[in-house]
Amino acid sequence: MPRRLLLFGLIAILLVLAGVGAAAYVFLSGDGVKTAIESQAAAALGRPVKIGRASPALFPRVSLDLRDIAIGASGEVVIDRIVLSTGVRALIRRRVEDARISVEKSRIDVPWALALLTALSAPANTPAVPSSSPLTIASIGSIVVSEVSLVAGQRTLLVDLRASLDGDRFVIHDLRGRSPETTFTASGEVTSLAKRTGKLAIDAETMDLDGLMTFMVAATPAGSRQSAPTAKSAPGASTAISLDITVRAKRGRVLGLALSNLTTTGHLRGSDVALENVKMDLLGGRYEGSAAFSETRGSGRYDWRGAFEGLDVPQLMTFAGASGAMTGRLAGTVALTADGVDPQLAMQRARGTSRLTITDGRIPGLEIVRSVILAFGKPTGDRPEGSGEAFTRIAATLGIDGTNLSTNDLTFASRDFDMNGQGRMSLATQAVDFTTNVVLSQELSAQAGRDLYRLAREGDRIVLPARITGTVSSPTVFVDVKAALGRALRNQVQDQIRGLFDRFRKKDD
Repeated sequence: MPRRLLLFGLIAILLVLAGVGAAAYVFLSGDGVKTAIESQAAAALGRPVKIGRASPALFPRVSLDLRDIAIGASGEVVIDRIVLSTGVRALIRRRVEDARISVEKSRIDVPWALALLTALSAPANTPAVPSSSPLTIASIGSIVVSEVSLVAGQRTLLVDLRASLDGDRFVIHDLRGRSPETTFTASGEVTSLAKRTGKLAIDAETMDLDGLMTFMVAATPAGSRQSAPTAKSAPGASTAISLDITVRAKRGRVLGLALSNLTTTGHLRGSDVALENVKMDLLGGRYEGSAAFSETRGSGRYDWRGAFEGLDVPQLMTFAGASGAMTGRLAGTVALTADGVDPQLAMQRARGTSRLTITDGRIPGLEIVRSVILAFGKPTGDRPEGSGEAFTRIAATLGIDGTNLSTNDLTFASRDFDMNGQGRMSLATQAVDFTTNVVLSQELSAQAGRDLYRLAREGDRIVLPARITGTVSSPTVFVDVKAALGRALRNQVQDQIRGLFDRFRKKDD
């Protein structure tokens, strides 16, 4: 009898398990689950969601394999595959609890990725769906992302993610990102999915600093509109994101320039983004500054502030396309603003000021001395020494208007001469146009010849107006003879007046 009871018990258990399995299979195989997920995701994202195929599996856990997911009327976001698994007991009650989600080989716009994670991982914020819906997503235990391309503007970042969900807390155990100019690992957490607050620590082998700024800006309302102009936020969900990011990078790029030893702290607060305490080695020197983005009139505005020292001018000239145009070391400050969302495009139309000082360098081809003296004929005595290429210091306050630079206080100091003036140059064409006063040193003034010294002197030094035109790499110096003759005439008149007074004094004596 006990054996028969045991046999009947085992048979009953097997029948129950078979019934549960069959019911689960029938339930998962129908269109109801696909329709339910489409409905809830569409409600959460505020956009149409279509799923190409929903395939069930019963072992080792009940799971759904979703393929060809499209979000948006025109498929603005496409996900190749999502695998969702959950326990049998909750599923019988038409609930997904302690679920596991795997997302792979997809292309997702950054604002959509944020909305998707928030909607799927924070059911408390998901709008209610019709009571007739056959399935409710209650909780997600873990999310694994592999080979997913996150797109922000013109930049794409391929990421792998291993994370877990603890209530309202989304823990990022391991995040790996890579692009042509960025390779990093990161960890952190979304401290509250409902409040959209979080922190992230990035340790990068290489870092595209412009790309980092672009991805942070993409999470702002202005950036979201730029990436997906017709996107709608999930009903009832806050669009404000509060995120803190610390970054360390061995090397990278910014505005097309190579950098190393980068550290910075980033903050995303709703419509505002800031990179603070930006420190990096750049062009053989050091830069420290900040960058900020804020929403203005539905678009955005950037502000850059910084100070730099010890930059290698030959490297800078090579970057600017004027290799060999100048040597020396550059130091100074910069303050720029620009409208736009993409940082590189905004930089091209930036406006602001910069105070620059270049020390101990040369400008090959700047034949100031020879041009000035020979403009008045060959001097007496030996050939003048020095060409004017070498300088000890150049300083100027620059007005910046896109690719056009201008200054009203250019100063140039060298052994052979000093110079002060004003002018402008184009970064796009490298064209220069400066009007200056050239003040020869006492040594060269003495070599210039009696006539030139007598006619063009101020005190004991020759002062001549000159114009510098051409390009940065091939400047041409013209002496303004007309202005020089005007000064010569004035000097001659002054000499005659002094001579007249001298004669009167002699008569009085």
